[in-house]
Amino acid sequence: MVNKEIEEEEVVDEAIGKIDQIRKAAGDFRKNVAGLVKDMHVESQDWHFNVESHEKGVTVDVAIKLLITKKK
Repeated sequence: MVNKEIEEEEVVDEAIGKIDQIRKAAGDFRKNVAGLVKDMHVESQDWHFNVESHEKGVTVDVAIKLLITKKK
């Protein structure tokens, strides 16, 4: 049981260690949205990152809030 808990902690730590890559992916997503709505300004307002350990692996939940406004 202790070994299983240690393995789960290691997997969660590894996912959290990749937070910079996840943040970059969120930025790439914003850029992709901006490419789709060329006459609009797209700005990242907020983003959330959550990691949960499960028997089969890890769930990484990433949410990004975008503000989309008309260009002046």
